[in-house]
Amino acid sequence: MRIAVIGAGFMGAVIAAIYSARGHQVVLHDRDERMLASFSERVSPIMGLLAGDASAGAAIASGIRPEPVLAAAIAGAGLVHEVIHESLPDKQALFSELESLCAPDAVLGTNTSSFLLSDLCRDMEHKDRVIGIHFITPAHVVKVLEVIVNDRTPGPLLTWTQDFVRSLGYHPIVCRESPGFIVNRIQLAMLAEVHRMLDEGLASADDIDTAVRLSLGPRWALWGALACEDLVASKRTALAVLDYMHGQTGREHFEPTETLRRMVAEGRLGAAAGRGWYDWTRPNDELVIERDRQLAEILKWLEGQQSIRG
Repeated sequence: MRIAVIGAGFMGAVIAAIYSARGHQVVLHDRDERMLASFSERVSPIMGLLAGDASAGAAIASGIRPEPVLAAAIAGAGLVHEVIHESLPDKQALFSELESLCAPDAVLGTNTSSFLLSDLCRDMEHKDRVIGIHFITPAHVVKVLEVIVNDRTPGPLLTWTQDFVRSLGYHPIVCRESPGFIVNRIQLAMLAEVHRMLDEGLASADDIDTAVRLSLGPRWALWGALACEDLVASKRTALAVLDYMHGQTGREHFEPTETLRRMVAEGRLGAAAGRGWYDWTRPNDELVIERDRQLAEILKWLEGQQSIRG
């Protein structure tokens, strides 16, 4: 397939390289010809990971054609993927221009990490042409890709996008439009709380990072947030702790949801009860043994790693 990537910053250059590595014909557009001239040099550090050797990396780079004229870049493209800087007015103007230039059956994708599709498409006539295809940094390493939809997204477009993402070797996760989507909404909420802890002098940056690196991080990496909650804490305990923290701090984000209260009332307390966010059919003793084995294994590996911060 011919793909036009609009925006030759580092993220756009990386995405173009990912597409080229999967055999697609890629045209990379930027109105700043200096960005086009330097894209190959800037993306060269990731070529080894994508290709495995220098010659294969050169082939990936050679499969990307720089094009400073937008109309020429998108001609014949089945997918036009916007990866310009995170400016809502600039993205709105670009999508209005793309709607007038692109073939009617071309998929219009956006790599926005925060803006609503409804806002991006505000000035378009055919708003159902746009879908979020959001790579997570570093895009050539993280194999999860957010697919952003809204009420206007046609079912066939969502199916096509999921199949396309899988063909790249990535896992599509579907999210309805919301500020920050999934990954940024989680990580920015956590970082905001970490920043408050530092402002309050509760702990040092090093101790907070160590707590995440050797506690929260491995558990979430193994099981995800919700399965982890099922495996390590009763919902009754989670509700009691949240009620206490909300009462102590008055902060709205600690207030338990009605969903959590309902789960406690219904006895959906987690893996030990056989059901929580998930249904657990294995005996709890077996789950605990397997949980602990997995966690011990990843912690042993982590403790042997030198922190990147030196």
